[in-house]
Amino acid sequence: MSHNLSQPERFTITGPQGETYRGGNQEWYRDLWQRRAGCGPTTAATLLAYLSQTHPSLAPMAPAAGHTQAGFLQYMEALWPYVTPGSRGLDKPESLVLGCRSFALSRGCVLQGEILKIPRRRENRPSPAACRDFLIQALDADCPVAFLNFSNGSLPNLDSWHWVPLIALTEGEGVLLCTILDEGAEKVIDLALWQETTLLGGALVSLFPDPAL
Repeated sequence: MSHNLSQPERFTITGPQGETYRGGNQEWYRDLWQRRAGCGPTTAATLLAYLSQTHPSLAPMAPAAGHTQAGFLQYMEALWPYVTPGSRGLDKPESLVLGCRSFALSRGCVLQGEILKIPRRRENRPSPAACRDFLIQALDADCPVAFLNFSNGSLPNLDSWHWVPLIALTEGEGVLLCTILDEGAEKVIDLALWQETTLLGGALVSLFPDPAL
């Protein structure tokens, strides 16, 4: 069974020569440190840009020209002071939630967040079913998920110590095939295999509008 967002075309960004990208790319930052450590702010910008265009109460968060590379870079730079990596990058999911909520408030919006941590110790990790349910709840509510992984385990197409947006899920026998956005492109990873083989764990983060509004 598949779980998809209602308007995945919102992630498409057009470059100066007419080329297209899926989501932002930290390599677009002008500063070297931002390019090295900017996966968290880039992921935050990608999630918030989508939410602002698909949830009316969050419309004031929308980037001014978010469907062009130059416009989306401006949005990434606007997020940076709120979602700011430290010397170890953005290594705490709570920092992403707090930063995104603060950015939303600066634009008159109320944003909520939920975190599912996947600890380093295997015996303390949530079950694959718990991860699946967390993703389904978010995606079925038309909210993309921020995925933090400290170790890519057996996934060759996923960088370690890295944030990416997760925008779709397909369940299978013993697999959780997830579509992620990374470096301006879509990739498919098996989250169940990652959870089984990661050495350091990570987290899933859901951002969504305040249900009371």
